[in-house]
Amino acid sequence: MSALFVGSDTEHMRDGESPLRLGKAEREHIHALYLAHSPALTSYARSLGFSRDAAEDLLQETFLAAVRRIDALRSCAYPRAYLMQILRNVVGYRLRSMKYAAGLEEKLQREARERAGPEGPEEGLGPEVLYRGLISDSELRLLLRFYVEGRSVGELARELEIDPGACKMRIKRARERLRAALEKDGGEERGR
Repeated sequence: MSALFVGSDTEHMRDGESPLRLGKAEREHIHALYLAHSPALTSYARSLGFSRDAAEDLLQETFLAAVRRIDALRSCAYPRAYLMQILRNVVGYRLRSMKYAAGLEEKLQREARERAGPEGPEEGLGPEVLYRGLISDSELRLLLRFYVEGRSVGELARELEIDPGACKMRIKRARERLRAALEKDGGEERGR
């Protein structure tokens, strides 16, 4: 099991401080909790059907949320139960995001078929065709790899050679740009 918050990411590490500016005692506390509870948390995520990489991403998101609530975590009598609750919340958010993405893809395909008229496009029209031109090609590829191919944030971050947090932000911004473009395109269609 890899250690949490260990490494020398020069983009985030300045003057020996962690990205979230935790003191040494807090970093050690989080690290000890990670070592003690990460196997159980990972096992739980895997039991829900997530791949090893996806479970690892969920674990990292769980501990990131825990770091943000370090005071509550420090005073908690049952840290594993607290971390499990955070993990359940993270999983719920991830599942809602996946459901939203699936619904968005279905809606876009339906709208594309309606715009095409009676002759209609082929049924196999993929999202790469439907979304082309609404956002940049790099943003579109990122969204497709995340939502359609099911690639994890960790995998994409490694491929792009960026921090997982930066990768999540790129996904979020691309999704927001796509949503705005679709709303604008839909408003123009209704105005005709």
